[in-house]
Amino acid sequence: MRYDRFVRRFALLTLTLLAGCRGTVPELYQPPEAGIASVLIGCRMTLPTGETPNGFLALNLEGADGGETYRLPIIPQRALLYQVEPGLYRLMPTLSIFGFRQEKLKVVIEGRAYSVPFPRDILRLPILTIKPKKVVALGVVDVTLTTRKPGQPVMVKVRLDDSVEARRQLVQTEIRTMMDPYVPAEERSSSVAWTRALEETLSEVVTESQRGPAFRAVP
Repeated sequence: MRYDRFVRRFALLTLTLLAGCRGTVPELYQPPEAGIASVLIGCRMTLPTGETPNGFLALNLEGADGGETYRLPIIPQRALLYQVEPGLYRLMPTLSIFGFRQEKLKVVIEGRAYSVPFPRDILRLPILTIKPKKVVALGVVDVTLTTRKPGQPVMVKVRLDDSVEARRQLVQTEIRTMMDPYVPAEERSSSVAWTRALEETLSEVVTESQRGPAFRAVP
């Protein structure tokens, strides 16, 4: 009896440690206490018939300086405000339960799972500097599912839309949650707590859009 109990506890501890190798899932919509920071990310999944809210994927936010590794679950048509420790990070593929990096990105759309190459545009992003009590708008993960001919496999393309317009709309969407009575009270209160940081982020994004090119074309 004691041996069986030991085996069960050992198995549970092993699974917990292995799951930890995949990265910690950060808290959503928590107030900016103790110098915590936030990243804001959205998702858009488009079928031949239009956008769908039914889907899922995950990315890792990996400490570039050996810090924390976070696993970010992402669902479409939501602005997700994840709380993370300040530091230097980069977006990377997720890890397996044993800590090995996944070569493919798993995307679930309308209950069906697809495996696609991890987007190179994400791997090429510069290192993110995330400061205490600040919000960094990462952009919108754009997933497009297309069909060729009947009987042929579908094509799934994934990219990160981190354009100024996409990030601006993402921040504005999160700010609007403060005024939406249908949004859960916990989420609304967190958005209000992050109001100043969100407004600063929106101002920075708008300023970025107003900057001219860094060079002049030669006539």
